[in-house]
Amino acid sequence: MNMAGAICMAAAMLGGPAICLAQAGAQAGGGAGESAGSAATFTLENLLELARRDNLALQSVRAQALAARAGVVTARAYPNPELEILGASFRARSPGTLGGGGTAVGVTQRIENPALRGARADAATAGAQIAEIGIWVTENNLVAEVKTRFFETLRREEDLEAVREDLALTEQIRDRIRVRMRTGEAPRFDLIRADNEVALARKQVDLATARVAEAKAYLRQAVGAGLPESFGLTGDFYRKTPQADYAALRDAVLAANPELKRALADRARAEMQVRVEQAQVVPSVSLRLIQETEPETRVLRGGIALGVPLWDRRRGPIDEARAQAIRSRADADLRRFVLVQSFEAAWQQYQAALKALQALEGGILQQARTVVDIAEAAYRFGERGILEYLDARRQFRTVRADLISARFELHATKAELERLAASDIKGE
Repeated sequence: MNMAGAICMAAAMLGGPAICLAQAGAQAGGGAGESAGSAATFTLENLLELARRDNLALQSVRAQALAARAGVVTARAYPNPELEILGASFRARSPGTLGGGGTAVGVTQRIENPALRGARADAATAGAQIAEIGIWVTENNLVAEVKTRFFETLRREEDLEAVREDLALTEQIRDRIRVRMRTGEAPRFDLIRADNEVALARKQVDLATARVAEAKAYLRQAVGAGLPESFGLTGDFYRKTPQADYAALRDAVLAANPELKRALADRARAEMQVRVEQAQVVPSVSLRLIQETEPETRVLRGGIALGVPLWDRRRGPIDEARAQAIRSRADADLRRFVLVQSFEAAWQQYQAALKALQALEGGILQQARTVVDIAEAAYRFGERGILEYLDARRQFRTVRADLISARFELHATKAELERLAASDIKGE
C-alpha cells in the first residue's frame, strides 16, 4: 500500500467514502492539472539532450575551445618577411658628380629559434587541451545540475500531491465533524479545530504550488531556452531506488574526473611555459637584403641582424613561469585530494540517505500509519478527542515528508557521485 492508499483508508474509517486521494488532489488543483496535461512532457534523458544543445554556458566554453585551437595555428605560424622601400634625393656638391633621385629596397626575414617555436606550439597545444577539457568540466557539472533540479522538481511535485491529499482528507474530516456536531455527537470545539486544520492544509497547498513553480524555473534555467515555460516531467521518483557501486565510482574519480584532468593539463602547460621563457633568451637572428640605387651606382647589401641579450636575460619572466609551474603542481595535488575527500563525503551522504529511506519504508511509515488508524478509531468511538487524532495525522505527515526528502537526497547524492566520477559526459 502506498501513502495515498493509507490516507484513503483513514478517510474510509471516518465513515466517509473511500475516494482515491490522487483524484481528490486533482480535484483540489484541477486547473493546474489540466494545464500541465496540455504541456509537453520531458524525461530526464530529454532534458539532458536539450541542455547539451541549448545551454549558453556550454556554448560559451565550446567557443573558447575553438579560439584555443586557433591559438595553436598562431603559435605554429612562421614570421612574415618585412619589405622596406625608401626614396632618396642626391644633390651634387662637386664638379663631375651627378645629382638626382634614388631608391633603397630592403627585405628582412626573421629566423625564429626552432626551440622557441616548438615550445610555444607545445604550450598552445596544452592550452587547447585545457579548453577541450573545459567543455567536459562544464558538461559534467551541467548534467549533475540538471539531474538534481529534475529530482528536486519531482520532489516538489510529490510534496504538492501529498498536501493536496491532506487537504482533501482534512475537508472530509471537517465535513464529517460538522455532521456529528449537528447531531450532538461532537462538540463545537472539534469543528473549530477541523476548520483550522483545513486552513493550514490550504496554506500548505499554496506553498507547495509555489515551490513546484520555483523548482521548474530553476530546472529551465539549468537546461536552457529550449525547454518551454510550461512543461511536465516523467520520472520514477518514488518506487525506484538508485543504486551506486562504490569501487567503480571511486576508481573513476581519479581516472576520469575532468576537473583533475584539467588541473594536470594546466600543470603541463605551466611547465611548457618555462621552456618558452627560457628559449627566448637565445639571440634572435634576422636575414637582411638591401638594394640601393643611386644616380651613378647600384649597391646590393646583405647580412644578418643579431639580437644580443646583454641587459635583459629574462630572469623575471623565467622565475615567474617557474613559480606558476610550482603553483600548478600544488593545485593538481590539491584537486586530487579534494576530489577523493568529496567522493567519500558524498558516499557517506548517499549511505545515510539510503539507510534513512530503508528505515522509513521498512517500518517507521507503517507504524505512523497504524497510529493514525488507532487514533481515528478511538476518536470515532469517543475514547479519544480530536486533538489526539490530529496529532497522529500530523506525525504521519512528518514521516511522509521525511520519506520524500530521503528519496530526493538519495537521488541528489547519486548525481553528485556520478559528477565526481564523470560517468555521464560525452567527452570521455
